[in-house]
Amino acid sequence: MKEVCFVFASAIENNPDKIIKKYLEAGIEYDVKFLCSGEREKILKKDVDLDLKELEGYKIVCPIGAEALKYAAGMTGVQKYNGIYIERKYMPIMHPNITLIKPQLDEDIQRAFDKIPVILSGDDFNMAHAKDYCFIETEEQFLQYKAEIEAAPELVVDIETTSVTPRTGNILGIAVSTKPHQGLYFTIDIVRKHYDWFYQQFSTKKCIFHNAKFDIAYMAYELQFIFPDYEDTMLLHYCLEESVGTHGLKPLALRFTDLGDYERELDDYKKSWARKNKVKLADFNYGMLPSDILAPYACKDGDGTFQLYKKFKPLVEKSEQFSSLYTNILKPATYALMKLEKNGGPINKAQVAWLSEQYQIDVEECLDEIAHHEAVKRFERIHGKSFNPNSTMQCRELFGNILGIKLSKKTATGAASVDKEVLKDMEHPLSEAILDLREKSKMAGTYINNILKGVDYDGRLRSGFNIHGTTSGRLSSSGSLNYQNIPRDNKDIKKLFKARDGYKIVQCDLGTAEVYYAAVLSNDMFLQQAFIDKLDFHSYVAKQMFNLTCEVHEVKGLYPAYRQYAKAITFGIMYQAGPAKIAETVNKDAKAGEEISISQAKQFINKYFSEAKLLKRFIDGSNRQIENHAYIYAFFGRKRRLPEALSPNPGAAKHAVRSGVNFLVQSVASDINILGLIDLVTWVEDSGYDDVIKPFTVVHDSIVSEVREDLIPEYIANAKRCIQTDRGLSIENCPIKVDFEIGPSWGELQDEDEYYS
Repeated sequence: MKEVCFVFASAIENNPDKIIKKYLEAGIEYDVKFLCSGEREKILKKDVDLDLKELEGYKIVCPIGAEALKYAAGMTGVQKYNGIYIERKYMPIMHPNITLIKPQLDEDIQRAFDKIPVILSGDDFNMAHAKDYCFIETEEQFLQYKAEIEAAPELVVDIETTSVTPRTGNILGIAVSTKPHQGLYFTIDIVRKHYDWFYQQFSTKKCIFHNAKFDIAYMAYELQFIFPDYEDTMLLHYCLEESVGTHGLKPLALRFTDLGDYERELDDYKKSWARKNKVKLADFNYGMLPSDILAPYACKDGDGTFQLYKKFKPLVEKSEQFSSLYTNILKPATYALMKLEKNGGPINKAQVAWLSEQYQIDVEECLDEIAHHEAVKRFERIHGKSFNPNSTMQCRELFGNILGIKLSKKTATGAASVDKEVLKDMEHPLSEAILDLREKSKMAGTYINNILKGVDYDGRLRSGFNIHGTTSGRLSSSGSLNYQNIPRDNKDIKKLFKARDGYKIVQCDLGTAEVYYAAVLSNDMFLQQAFIDKLDFHSYVAKQMFNLTCEVHEVKGLYPAYRQYAKAITFGIMYQAGPAKIAETVNKDAKAGEEISISQAKQFINKYFSEAKLLKRFIDGSNRQIENHAYIYAFFGRKRRLPEALSPNPGAAKHAVRSGVNFLVQSVASDINILGLIDLVTWVEDSGYDDVIKPFTVVHDSIVSEVREDLIPEYIANAKRCIQTDRGLSIENCPIKVDFEIGPSWGELQDEDEYYS
C-alpha cells in the first residue's frame, strides 16, 4: 500500500495528477481519492460517497482544499492548517486553484508539498519532543526548579490573565521556561510569596516574550516588575514575515513547533464549559478555567515561545537589515508605545455625555426626515414593511425603482451600488439624509460610545498601539478606540480630548513628509530645492509646471487651482497613477471651467519628469527590482514581499509594483516619526517630566501630547530636536519641517505662531 493519499472534493478534478506532479518531488508514489464521485462544483455532506475507512492505513492523508478537509478530516481552516501534519495523519493543503486569485499563496502550497518527503523520511521537525511541564503551586515544587531557573542565562516569561488590559483584570499566574520543551507555571500566590526572588530573576536576565508589550505592561502595573533586557518573538517574526495577522503565538506554534493545535483543545473546553454554565463566550475569561486545565496550556505557551525564539532569532541576526530594524526600531518602539498606552488621552466626561445626547437627537431627526419622505412612504405601502436605511437592497429599490434614479456604479457582483460615493453624487434630499444618518450613527456607535465605555476612573482613555499591524510599518491601533480611524476633520470627537487645567494639547506633524523623503531617497535636486529654499512645495511645483509669473509665496492666493493641480500631479506621480487617474483626481476638486483633460495630464507628467529626472530614475529602478524579485527593502531594513508582482494578471502585477514603491516612502516617514517618539519619550523620562508631559497618541505622521503650559516651549524645542535628528536620511542642512499646533483640546488647535501672537 502506498503511504500518501491525496483527497480531492469531487471528480470534477479530471486531471489531479497534473496538479500533484507540479508540486510533489518526483519518485513519491501516491493514491488519489474523491469524496464525491459525481462532478460537482460544490458538495454537501449528502454528496460524499467515499468510504472514509479507505483512508486508514496511509501515513499521510492530504485533503486538497477546504471541502476535502471538512469532510475527510472533520476540520475547517485549510489556510491555517496548510502543510501542518495533524494527528500524525492529516496534512491539509490549499487547493492550487487559489493561486489564480492569490498568486502569493503558491509558495505556501509548494512548502506544504515539500513537507511530504520530510515526513516520510521521519525527519519532520514537528515530531513531538519529550516535555518537562510542571504546575507549581506548592513550596516543594518551587524549590524543585529554583536552582535551575537561577542558573539559566535566559528565560521565557508568559502570563495568564483575566482580561486583555491590566486595569480591568488580574494576573492568574506566570509561565517560565529555561529551555525549549519546558514549561513551568507558577500560581500568582507563589509569585507573590517569592516576590523579591522573581523580581531579581526578571530584572537581571534576558527575558523572552511573545508580544512583550502586553506582558511587561501588565506585570509593571500589577507587580511593578521590570525587564531591562528582553526579546520578543512576535517582533522577530514580523521582521521575517510582515504580512498582517500572521504573528499570533498559537498559529506560529502550529507552523514552527511540535506543539500541534493546542489552542483548539482549549477552545473546545471553553465552548463546552460556557454551554454547561450558561455563560456567553464573549464574557468568558481564563479565570473561569480550572487550574489543571489552564496550567498545561500556559506551559505550552512558554514552551512554544522558546521554540520560536530558537528558530527566529538566528534568522533575524543573520540579516543586517532585519537585525537593525528589530534592534533600533521595533524593540525601542515597544517601550515608547507602552508609555503612550499608560498615559492615555485626557477625556472630558461631561462633554462626552453631552455629545452623546446631541448625536442621538441628530439620529432621531434623520430617521424622522427619512420616514416622512413621500418616496419612503410609497416603498412601505408597496412592500408592507418599514424602510431600513441601512439595507443595501432596500436603498437600491428606493432610489433605483421608486425614485427612478439611474444607479450607474456596480458592485463587484454586478449589482447596482448605493455606496457613499453614489449617494453623494445623487444630490437628492433623501440620499443626503441617509448619508447624514449613517455618519451620525457611526460617530455615536464607533467613537462616542466606545469612549464612554473605555474611559478609566482617572478620566483618561487608554487604547492599544500595534507596531506589527501593517505591512508598511505605520502603527495600527486597537482597544477602546482606534486612534488611526478618527475622522481627520471631525472636531466633535477630538474636542473630547481636553487637557487638564494648566495644560494644553500639543500636536506635532511632519511637514510634507512623503514628498520630502521621496526627494531624499531619489536625490532629486528639483524636489529638494523647494525644501532648501523653505518654500511651499506645491506652490513651488505649480510655478515651475505652469510658468506662473508670480512669486512662489503668492501662488496659493493668486492661483489656488494650479496649486491644487500640482499637488494632485505630485502625489499621482509618486504613486504611479496614470494620466486618466490624475485627471480624475484633479477634476474632483476643480471649479467650473477649470477641469483638465487626460492629454493635458499626460503633458503635465512628462513635464514633471523632465524636471525631476532622478525621481523618475528612482521610481523606474524600484519598479525593476520588484518586477524581477517580487520584494524590496526600505531604508530602515523593512522588507516588503510582493509575490503578486509575478502574477500573470497584468493588473495585479502592476498594483503590487505600485504598492512596493509607495512602501519605500511611507515606511520611512513612519519610521522617522517613531524614532522621534522613542527619543521624545526618553527625554521626558530623563527630565523627570513623566507627570507633566504625557504623549498619548501617534496618528500617521503626528505625535499628540498633553503638556503643562509653562513647559510648552521646552517641549516643542525637544520634540523638534528628536524628530529632526539626522538618521542618514536628510537633505544636508535642511531637516524635515516639523509643525506644531496648540490648544485646550485636540479639536481646538492653533498654529504655534498664531497661539503665541
